[in-house]
Amino acid sequence: MTKTETETIPLGDYLFARIHQLGITKILGCPGDFNMTLLDHIDNVEGLEWLGNCNELNAAYAADGYGRVRGLPGVLVTTYGVGELSAINGVAGAFAEHVPVLHIVGTPARPEMEYRMWMHHTLPGGSDSEDPDHHVFERMSAPVRCVSAALDDVNTLAEEVDRVLFTIWRKSLPGYIFVPLDIVNAPVPKSKLDEPIKFKIVNNDPSLEDALVLEILDALYKSKSPTILVDILARRHRSRKLVMELIDKTQIPSFSTDLAKGFVDEGHPAFVGQYNGRLSRPGVAEAVESSDFVLNIGPLLSDSNTGGFTRFIDNKHLIMLHPSYVEVFGVRHDGLHFLPILEKLVAQIDKSKLPVVRTPESFNIGPPKIVESAADISTSYFYKYMGDKFLKANDIVFAESGTAQYGINDARFPKNINFTTQLYYSSIGFALPAALGACVAQREIEAEGGEKARIVLFEGDGSSMMTIQELSTVTRNGYSPIIFLINNSGYTIERAIHGPEAKYNDIPPDWRWTELFKTFGADESKYFAAKVTTRKELEDLLSSKEFAAAEHKARFVEVVMDRLDIPWRLSGQVATIGEKVKHWFTDYSTKRGEIPRSA
Repeated sequence: MTKTETETIPLGDYLFARIHQLGITKILGCPGDFNMTLLDHIDNVEGLEWLGNCNELNAAYAADGYGRVRGLPGVLVTTYGVGELSAINGVAGAFAEHVPVLHIVGTPARPEMEYRMWMHHTLPGGSDSEDPDHHVFERMSAPVRCVSAALDDVNTLAEEVDRVLFTIWRKSLPGYIFVPLDIVNAPVPKSKLDEPIKFKIVNNDPSLEDALVLEILDALYKSKSPTILVDILARRHRSRKLVMELIDKTQIPSFSTDLAKGFVDEGHPAFVGQYNGRLSRPGVAEAVESSDFVLNIGPLLSDSNTGGFTRFIDNKHLIMLHPSYVEVFGVRHDGLHFLPILEKLVAQIDKSKLPVVRTPESFNIGPPKIVESAADISTSYFYKYMGDKFLKANDIVFAESGTAQYGINDARFPKNINFTTQLYYSSIGFALPAALGACVAQREIEAEGGEKARIVLFEGDGSSMMTIQELSTVTRNGYSPIIFLINNSGYTIERAIHGPEAKYNDIPPDWRWTELFKTFGADESKYFAAKVTTRKELEDLLSSKEFAAAEHKARFVEVVMDRLDIPWRLSGQVATIGEKVKHWFTDYSTKRGEIPRSA
């Protein structure tokens, strides 16, 4: 055996070196006594740095935002128990919306866990024994991860790290690695780092793939009114280039869902509009649902992404390409990832056999509804202005759960917008630290020669109070997002749902939002902050030399809106779900029947 073959490095070095090999340069999280010896190893990997967060929940949100922009796992490190539980809500959101995240947890030493010692951060064991169960926290995170590894066997350390990283990438879901305190410096063969992880998605049955591709193409060639409907899991699973190639090649009328807004360039000749069931713009639902061939790529069929379960596409016309299954006209094939099938579809399409397709102009698509407001800056005006005048090609746009995620759907996006809103999981406070994660990702992209892009965030005042302290991390690291703080005096989305005048939907009214940077220790070289209350003030500010000159700073604009300015899509969502709940309650009370998942 040669010296090279027997040379070893500590597990901590191996773990962080493997992470850095993927192109990741920052580790998120918070220090704690069970992870600090592990964190020491970050400095041993050239090009990798620690980026501390204000708390573990924010770190998880930031890791999620990083994963959405980069397509690689955002990595956070927390300490056992108190730290990992603080982060679990953010990890759950990533799991719900298919985002790659790696959560590394520093745990007590193996003997301490084996002998159930009364270490701090632990819980009593419960009915069988009062002695602590040190693995209870691992079990708590099991439903929000696709893979995990407890690194307790010195003979398989490298293999377990690699297995977790590959599975996170393939499934685009969070995974966990638990690192006991006493194994951080365990030896790992250094030569393992010379063996790259093979990131390629392969299904087990290529012959089934081929048969499905032929069936889909045959149906497409026979169709008279085909449609492509793109949803968010297409973006999560890195298929944008393929999807756009398919649309370019076929010119089939194409639609996106609300979650996938911007995935298909909204100025593309084949793009028609956003489909969200009965909460679409006039004419959109009719256009999709009248199609005799709907290729639905990457579906996520939540209430808020289907117009309150008002998506009505007949299975006999529907093909769904999902990361976990492929369904063709009601026949479902589990265990198939859609990417290899989509690759074959794009490669094998014979343009001479395609039907004559409808043009977007042939559809009778109406304008978005206008909602009147007591304030000069209304939701309807604001987001239309953002789409028409402010957003630029390649922008990375975040809209917080609340009025922003509904209002922004009426903005017409320029080319190649990477848009994120947590419409399904909808944990308020997510977007600001997620935008921080996007700043980290975008800096890496530009360092690798990628396109420059602005990070633009639309954030409500109620949501901001949850996670606003992460502004300090933004300025400390010199990031320059553009943040629009929508000051509508409370939880307006909750007012729309219930209790428009209820005190529980109020927030402390006197926060001086534009002065927060000073509180967080930033000097004026790191930020620009202003407040606008009228359309003229907003337009003058955004067109000013002062605003443009601050492009290398964090720019923060407080925008005052009315507390009951509710976007029409949100009002429609609330009304639709409300009617369905009444129906379900009556049906359940009288028949004790099962409420359909998407009825």
